Amino acid sequence: MADTGAITPARAAANDLLVEGTDVRLAAETGLGMAKLQILAVDPDAWFEQALGLVPPSALTEIEPGPVAIAWLAPGEWLVTGGEADVERVRLRCAEAAGGLGLMVDITHARATFELSGAAARSILAAHCPLDFGNEAMPVGAAKRSMFSDTGFFISRRADRDGQPCFRLIFDQAMAGYAGRMLGATIAGAAL
Repeated sequence: MADTGAITPARAAANDLLVEGTDVRLAAETGLGMAKLQILAVDPDAWFEQALGLVPPSALTEIEPGPVAIAWLAPGEWLVTGGEADVERVRLRCAEAAGGLGLMVDITHARATFELSGAAARSILAAHCPLDFGNEAMPVGAAKRSMFSDTGFFISRRADRDGQPCFRLIFDQAMAGYAGRMLGATIAGAAL
C-alpha cells in the first residue's frame, strides 16, 4: 500500500458532505461554532439569566436569542451554537460570570454538524434513532440527545424549510464519517 502522505481529518471530510434524494437533503453545516456551558450554582437557571440576561431554555428545548442558539442539555448545562465569533463571545462572558464554578468549553473542532431536511427527513432519522420525530414529540425548538445507530448524538428541530421539517444533527467528529455514510446509504435506499 502506497503512502500518499495526505491525511484527511474526519471533520474536514464531513464538511464536504451533501446528499440529496427524493424529498430529502443532507448537508454539512460548516462554520458553526459550538460551546458547552456548565455551571455548579445552587440555582443554575437564575445564574444563566443573570449572566446572559435571558430566560434559559426549558428542558429539551432550544432558544434562538439573536445570532446564537442555546439548547438545554441537563440541569445547569447548555449547548451554544452559531457563528464562531458569536459563540466565543457568549462562552467568554459566561466564563467570566462563572469564575471557578463553571466549565465553559469551546467544542467547535470536536464536533461535526449536519442539517437534514425535507418530507422524508423523519423516516430517514427513524431508521437510525428510537426517538419520535412527529410534530408533537419533536416540535420546532425541541432539542434532545439520543442514540444514532451505534453512537450518541444531539438533535434539534429547526424552523421548517419550504414547509418541510428541518433537523440539526451534531456528532462527535470521530463519528461524523460513520453517521454520514449511514444517512447517505439510507437516503440512497441502499441496504445497510
